[in-house]
Amino acid sequence: MNASAAPDNCIFCGIASGRLPASIVHEDSEWMAVMDIHPIRRGHVLLIPRRHVSRLAELDGVEQRRLFLLADAILKAQEAAGYASGGSNLLLNDGVAANQHIPHLHLHCIPRRPGDSLGFGLRLLARTVGLFGFGIKHAELDTIAAAIRAQLQVPPSQ
Repeated sequence: MNASAAPDNCIFCGIASGRLPASIVHEDSEWMAVMDIHPIRRGHVLLIPRRHVSRLAELDGVEQRRLFLLADAILKAQEAAGYASGGSNLLLNDGVAANQHIPHLHLHCIPRRPGDSLGFGLRLLARTVGLFGFGIKHAELDTIAAAIRAQLQVPPSQ
């Protein structure tokens, strides 16, 4: 499949095109940062390319650098907004063998706090085995997105 062709059934392509709703933290012509609807922690953001790519290797070097510059800005904004305290996890499941369930590249930016290990581990395990009992209401996701967006300082594109 052409990497720029968006499959009709791709949830992230639906979000990027505006066909599906999302709580948006950031968007530009190439990237979107949206709240995860099944967050591992409050403030959990997904960073996705607008064009359909499945794997990290499908991005060129400039795109890969931009992905991680945006992720760094999101992590800082999560902390400034009070969702992280002293740490974060970046999680990218790159391919089916790495437990990638949606074949559209997405980088999880997960805020952490000291002492959240047990809750974090249980939520990560629940996602891994497909138990999504940790959903959150869209109105609350919108509120969290606005708080993070207010702190976000997006680096200029190069």
